[in-house]
Amino acid sequence: MTLSGKRWPKQELVVSYSQLAIFNTGMEHPFSDWRDEHIMQGFTWREGSVSFGTLADRTSEVEVAMGESVSVGEDAVRAIVVPFAVGGEGITISSILSAAYDMEVPQGSYALLFEAVLIDADAVAGPAARYRFTFVPSEQPEPAILKRDEELSPPEPLLMEAEAAV
Repeated sequence: MTLSGKRWPKQELVVSYSQLAIFNTGMEHPFSDWRDEHIMQGFTWREGSVSFGTLADRTSEVEVAMGESVSVGEDAVRAIVVPFAVGGEGITISSILSAAYDMEVPQGSYALLFEAVLIDADAVAGPAARYRFTFVPSEQPEPAILKRDEELSPPEPLLMEAEAAV
């Protein structure tokens, strides 16, 4: 059975501190400290945990899916791909001081595609943005900024290390 095309139910999550974290379920200290380089590239990365900068600190939609290839949607204003190794317990998506959602993504090595889509920045109620996470099986994925908005000015090479926030 192939899991390509599998989608988990869409969730709503209140974003705080302008970041969404995705990490191996059960990880101690899953959030990372951000340095200036992380802010400029839009993410922090360390083994088992990645946090992505968001478009707003508001209620947002979060979508998780499995895919066959890294393909950026036309509606995305920001797209970043990073390597991600999923452990045996699946993954958790959360923001600091917010709800956490567990997803049973199969254990393995993936290219994790993060896409930020602006829905309605001026909306008083409802989500301001949608964040898509797509897991694409890959043995040696390489990090890359695939689409950048005006907030990003990534360093070369990308900073692929971070310290846990404790």
